[in-house]
Amino acid sequence: MPGAGEQTARFVERWTQRSGIRIRYADNAPADPVGLPILFVPGLSDVAEEYRETLEFFTPRRCIVVEVRGRGRSDAPASGYRSADHMADLAAVVAEEGLSRFHLMTFSRGTTWALDLAFANPGAVASVSIGDYRAGEVRIEGFVERLWASSFRGKRLSDRIQRHVLDELARESKPRECYEALAALGVPVLVARGTAGGIVDDAVAARYREAIPDVEIVTIPGAAHDLFRPSRTAYPAAVQAFLARRTKE
Repeated sequence: MPGAGEQTARFVERWTQRSGIRIRYADNAPADPVGLPILFVPGLSDVAEEYRETLEFFTPRRCIVVEVRGRGRSDAPASGYRSADHMADLAAVVAEEGLSRFHLMTFSRGTTWALDLAFANPGAVASVSIGDYRAGEVRIEGFVERLWASSFRGKRLSDRIQRHVLDELARESKPRECYEALAALGVPVLVARGTAGGIVDDAVAARYREAIPDVEIVTIPGAAHDLFRPSRTAYPAAVQAFLARRTKE
């Protein structure tokens, strides 16, 4: 049982149709939230249930985990998988919950559409925390079959996402960099990477530092690309410490 003044984390399932399709998201829904909420945008094939520990960790700060189109229990239309379409799903959640200002936290491919949300709503974003990804979009059309045959967190991608979703994601992907646009937001930026390799190697870290001199780059011990393994909460802990240092909100 929680002690006096403590709050128990919850996993509250919510829905919105503001982007034209049904989007599911999870909310830790603290009774007495502290600070600005966190909008967390996970990776290519992730579902909200994989982040129960994240929701629990951030309580009593509110945290919302979004399942964009084609993921989890959100609708998976036949087409409409540009970054702009994914951004519309995030914007739908923001509007549904009336979030006027929030911290943005990302992991992997979710970084692309999360950054587009920030660029479209610069006054709403208080900080950006990026989990092992470049600032921008990576074209994935050339390695769809390799992705389809791969596994993530012990589960084949073919069991995590429908094939037409991956095909449309690949077809709509466009290579672009957004480092300068991220810098122009003028908000604190955290980039997290693992000690066992990943997307943010030394060259990518240098690119972040070149564009954003005061960027904070932290290393998650024992992690490779998946910053939530082996520890489920090391990356959230890095984000929490970053917010305490840089924003006080």
